[in-house]
Amino acid sequence: MAKVDSTWRRPPGTSGPPRDPQLDDRILHAAIELLGDGGYPALTMDKAAARAGVGKATVYRRWKSRLELAANALEHASLADTHKAITIGPGQLRQELIETLMQVTQCSNAQHNDLVATLLDMARQQPQLFSLLRERYVDSMHREVWKVLAHAVERGDLPPPALLEQPDGKPAVEISAAVALLIHWQTVRGDEEITEGHVASIVDGILLPLASRPAPGAS
Repeated sequence: MAKVDSTWRRPPGTSGPPRDPQLDDRILHAAIELLGDGGYPALTMDKAAARAGVGKATVYRRWKSRLELAANALEHASLADTHKAITIGPGQLRQELIETLMQVTQCSNAQHNDLVATLLDMARQQPQLFSLLRERYVDSMHREVWKVLAHAVERGDLPPPALLEQPDGKPAVEISAAVALLIHWQTVRGDEEITEGHVASIVDGILLPLASRPAPGAS
């Protein structure tokens, strides 16, 4: 089975001219486009080579299989590069959560949402990719929402100790619930734009009520 976790790297070429990073980028960009167009079934080594304008052997020298190519394309897509917790100030927790969730999901970016939906579907079909997608995208969303809530606790906008983490250190269920709803939307309702009103409903109906509860046993 191919290794595709976050430590995976392309095998170095054993022969031929020195590797050209720009050529790598072209092939990976082609792979991302193919994944966005038709999901994992649309990605083949031949199609990636043709779209990148290179020979098939050039692709095979860099990736042993389309699974490895898909994994590296997922890393190359840098879906979480713009993820950032938004902090405004005391009394602004609701707006901070709305803006953070809008930002991490890139709600108005249709191309981004199409790619996310495709990759999530691909991860279900190819379990080997799930841990990589979770680490590179989903966990990053959790972390940024957690940062907003943790900052709110520090400044007194949430009662300490707030429910921010589970005993195993994973994000609390209320954070996961809000993120899961948005990911579900991207997956099954990709043609319908997520508006600020939709995100506000998630914040008001789920995230804030749950996050505002004190932890069990708190006085």
